[in-house]
Amino acid sequence: MNDARALPITTPLPAGTAGFVSGFSAFLVGLKLVLPGGGLFRYALAPILLSMFVATGVAVGAFFAAKYWMVEWLQESWAGWLGGVLAFVLTLVIAYFLFVPVMSMFAPLFIDPICEKVHQRYTGTDLIGERSAQQFIKRQLFALAQSVKWLLVVLLIQLPLAVSAMLTGVMAAVAVPVSAVIMGADLLDNPLSLRDYNLSRKLAWLKQNFWPAAGLGTAASMVMLVPGLNLFVPTAGAAAATLLMVATASGNPESSEQP
Repeated sequence: MNDARALPITTPLPAGTAGFVSGFSAFLVGLKLVLPGGGLFRYALAPILLSMFVATGVAVGAFFAAKYWMVEWLQESWAGWLGGVLAFVLTLVIAYFLFVPVMSMFAPLFIDPICEKVHQRYTGTDLIGERSAQQFIKRQLFALAQSVKWLLVVLLIQLPLAVSAMLTGVMAAVAVPVSAVIMGADLLDNPLSLRDYNLSRKLAWLKQNFWPAAGLGTAASMVMLVPGLNLFVPTAGAAAATLLMVATASGNPESSEQP
């Protein structure tokens, strides 16, 4: 066992507004950890480079798809310029919403090691330790399933909410918190899955720690809007989610037991 550092967030996690602030603060701590000088940047570098590649590919593909569907049929019209603007806006929206679901496919390679390092830093113990090839393949298949699930959530819930939010202020008031909660729940899935939590235990954990999860998702959603920093969201979110999991385990030792 290694010496553990003091946890940089409140433990046990509070409820209500204080819990929301703890979740928000956890993301900022996670972001600091994966930025240069934070100690985990070398582990975040590979997924950041991959993120840049994925984000560029998604953006280019989305733009040409949008151009084909929106610009071609408007090009002989006086509104042809509007098609170009709409194509650009659609590109940004699609890249924003599809970036994290695509990156979640690579969690076993890039995200899990960050969860492990954060857990070691603040508990002095391993989260998962060495994994056999069979365990890795099982984790990879699970990550693919999670990526598909997140993609469906984006297409069926988050994108319709985003479009509705552009039309009415009432829907914007609904879309923002819903998207934040979804983002927080998905980021927390990484360390909770490494604990071998099944779906019922994950839902129970999220229900018990709703406000910290919402704070985490809100911070991540805001940083996703900042070019450059948005590339750090999957890694910073994984680090922050691990901090929240450690905080709950510190307040309730039974929660750290394997199911």
